[in-house]
Amino acid sequence: MEVILAKGNITERVTKERLQDDLNRLEEFTDPSLPYTRRAFSSHYYDARKWLYQQFQEAGLKTSVDPAGNLIGRLGPSIGPSLCIGSHIDTVEAGGRFDGIVGVLAALEVARCLQDAGIELSYPLEIIDFVCEEPTIVNLSPLGSRIMSGDVTSEMVNIASTPFGESLPGAIERLGGNPAKISEVKRDIGDILGYLELHIEQGPVLEKAGLGLGVVTVVAAPCRAAVSLVGIADHAGATAMSDRRDALAGAAELTLAVEKIVSSPDIVQESVGTVGSLKVSPNMVNIIPGRVDMTVEVRSTVPEALEWAREEIETTLNNLAARRGLEAKIEWLQIEEPVPVPLDMQNIIAQAANDVGVPKMSLASRASHDAAKLAPIAPVGMLFIPCMDGRSHCPEEWADINDIITGTKVLGQALLRLDEYLSTKL
Repeated sequence: MEVILAKGNITERVTKERLQDDLNRLEEFTDPSLPYTRRAFSSHYYDARKWLYQQFQEAGLKTSVDPAGNLIGRLGPSIGPSLCIGSHIDTVEAGGRFDGIVGVLAALEVARCLQDAGIELSYPLEIIDFVCEEPTIVNLSPLGSRIMSGDVTSEMVNIASTPFGESLPGAIERLGGNPAKISEVKRDIGDILGYLELHIEQGPVLEKAGLGLGVVTVVAAPCRAAVSLVGIADHAGATAMSDRRDALAGAAELTLAVEKIVSSPDIVQESVGTVGSLKVSPNMVNIIPGRVDMTVEVRSTVPEALEWAREEIETTLNNLAARRGLEAKIEWLQIEEPVPVPLDMQNIIAQAANDVGVPKMSLASRASHDAAKLAPIAPVGMLFIPCMDGRSHCPEEWADINDIITGTKVLGQALLRLDEYLSTKL
């Protein structure tokens, strides 16, 4: 599929200084004692949103906050199916300055460039900063995109709360949303004609290959479980090793087992597993741990690999609990399926990379994104730029401004190509 552009291009209008200024300004909205922390619904997040709202307005966008708390800037008619580009500006605790942020600021820059060039698309354009992409609200995040796709309902929102001691409806309302109308956020198939998201890779593949752009073929799925192990808390000196029912020792065994399971030759190479949270009780230096609550996560681009890993983890947990005299429970809180990116969207991004003249490759996304949550209701496409050493979700996360500029140019050209493709197809 080759699309001949009738509207020209906007690559020369992407402004390095403007993008760099936006990045510098947004990174200031952080917890100074724990950079770079801007968790959704925190005070720093609210301040950043106010700044971004103003930038949307100054760019000439019709700016609003939908009932779920998503920030949306629109170009073109106020009604009708739209093209969408965007990402998120919230971070994990002690996260980075580029994850999600690059996608939102690049989308804003593309909107500016379209207006600078006097280009009118065939369809309305929405720039979206999705609320709470990171797991600040456990089991509901990515919140904004899941509400938009209908995967999270108002009933689920109404019983949730934030880590900051506020009800989720109250937090959304403070952000400018309207929790009573959350059901109105849901988009039907056809409402979004296509969604494009620029993101840092959050892995080392592009950097190692010496390439400036990645065309995403599939987005890996996460499966997350809550695990509890209960033994007997007892004196650390007076209890013989043979008499112990140590919950933490069992948790340690399970942690190593997860590592072994996802590294097994029986599972595809792209699978990964993580134990990211442990709560030990009573957590005293001279007491044998009587209880551990922990999380287990596995990710893969292959559904069968995820199913096999879940079964192996459950079997391993039951066996070690029986052997160690522990009570064990596991609850899978989130079971998802990998999301393939439509070939048409891959081709459009690849052609846009050719327009810009940047070397590219196809690759899988091992992290999940808002794009994956919109896939049930709209064609989605993702493009990656390199990040230093593949680091992400840490203060050391870094993307070079020249790579960001390149990615923004490709995003703009992909948008023009998508608009042209749809105008000839529909």
